[in-house]
Amino acid sequence: MVKLSVSKAARMLGISRFDIQDQINSGKLQTHEGYVTIDSLRLAYPNAGVDSEQDKRLKKMQQIKDDAMFKSSSVAFTQSENEKSLMEIVASLKTKIYKEEIKNQHYEMVFEELGERLDVLEKCCHAQDKEALHKLQGWVKNQAH
Repeated sequence: MVKLSVSKAARMLGISRFDIQDQINSGKLQTHEGYVTIDSLRLAYPNAGVDSEQDKRLKKMQQIKDDAMFKSSSVAFTQSENEKSLMEIVASLKTKIYKEEIKNQHYEMVFEELGERLDVLEKCCHAQDKEALHKLQGWVKNQAH
């Protein structure tokens, strides 16, 4: 049971001390050992929204908890959205890498085929063309690595 002095009860309700005393004297407001209880204030002033300090602390704690839960769910939602975005980026990059690997394999086969064709050409070319052909073969081999 929360007990308040008459002055504190008056301040809490936003009325004068004399108004509280009148309520006590008329029997509409009960006292306990010279103090006014929160429960009796609630009965005498039902529309005043009287809250005890404990009620205020509980409301404050509930508000903090609600805020934390909201922030937590916001963070979880943001993380979820970030994860989805990252997964889309990773999937896109995997696709690009796969396409580049296919191109790379194609170019490796082209250079290998070109090297083989140059080897065949070397066997049947004129002696004066062999030096230029060797330079071309060297360039192709350097590009393939």
